[in-house]
This record gives sequence, C-alpha cells and structure tokens, in this order.
Amino acid sequence: MNCSAIVVADDAPPLPWQASFVQMLPTIRRYARIAFRELAPEEREEAIQTVIASAAVAYAGLAQAGRAKLGYATPLARYGVRRYRSGRLTGSRDNAADVGSVKCRLRGCRTEPIDSIAQSISDYRRASPAEMAALRIDFSQWYGSLSRRDQRVVHALAQGERTSAVAELCRLTAGRVSQLRRELHDSWRLFVGDAAPSPC
Repeated sequence: MNCSAIVVADDAPPLPWQASFVQMLPTIRRYARIAFRELAPEEREEAIQTVIASAAVAYAGLAQAGRAKLGYATPLARYGVRRYRSGRLTGSRDNAADVGSVKCRLRGCRTEPIDSIAQSISDYRRASPAEMAALRIDFSQWYGSLSRRDQRVVHALAQGERTSAVAELCRLTAGRVSQLRRELHDSWRLFVGDAAPSPC
C-alpha cells in the first residue's frame, strides 16, 4: 500500500475509513507511548508519529480491500511499533548509514555526547579540568570496548532507568541486568586501575 493512496486534498471530504481510524487513534497513540517510554521525549514523539503513519497505511489497505472490519487499534499499534523497531519507515527510505536513522540506532549508533553519560559516573563539581578530560578519554575507550548490548545497558542505567525497564529494553531478565550492573562496574574499575573485581 503506497502512502500516496491515503493523501487527500484539504477540502476533500474524509474517506469512510478515516473516521473509523480517528476513533482508534487515542488507543494507538497510548500503546506507542508506552512502548517507547524509554526514549528521549523528542525521539519518542517521532516514534509515536511513525507508528500512527504505519497504522493508518495498514488500515487504509484493509479498507481498500473491503476488510476494514478486521482492523483493530491494538493490533495496528503493535504492527506500527514492530515496523519502527525494525527500522522500516512508512513513506520514505531509511539510510542505515545515517547516524540519526532508526536502522543505525538499532545497530547501536548513538548521537548523544559521551559527556552526558560520563557525568553519571563522576562528580564533576570536585574534579579538576585535567581529571574531567582524563575521564572523558577513559570512559570513551572503555565504552567503545563493550558489546552493543552492554553499551545499551550502560546507556540506560546512566539515564537512571530502573532495572525492570532496562531488562525490558535490552530483552534480559531483571536478575541478569543486576549481574551486568556489577560486572560493568567491576570492568570500569579495572579499566581505570581503581580496584580488583568485587567477589561474587
């Protein structure tokens, strides 16, 4: 189903499927907001709008095939969320080499400055400029040495996410996230020569 099939002129009367879709819109929006609650506000809003677009195109396709009665809000929202998470956008091609693209983010690309994460592991108020510079360099090298999964865990924990939220985001158990928290802490301390690993 092409996106152009659902575009209508401003003064054109609404198509029959549009009124039904508008009724489902609050449920679709709520589902997407919950699904993307771990994202930054601006990224979350973009993701929600992408889900709505995917759901609208899917529902228009059902209507065009005479099967609109098979379209329900939650399955349409779930479909849109899956498409977004897989990097398949509606109405445009996605360049996986673009660091701002969904596909690149899914591969672990991040555009957030490393300083915002590093701040969560050091008290900058008591650090000298030389110590801050050393921290940035050390943290960048340590962070780069981690697997993509561990980078996602570190990023989420540094944002202050709860263990359960990190577990859901990274598709791990809460127990495994707790283990990783300790392992990553030990890994960081060993990297900077601060201490031996804590006993299990």
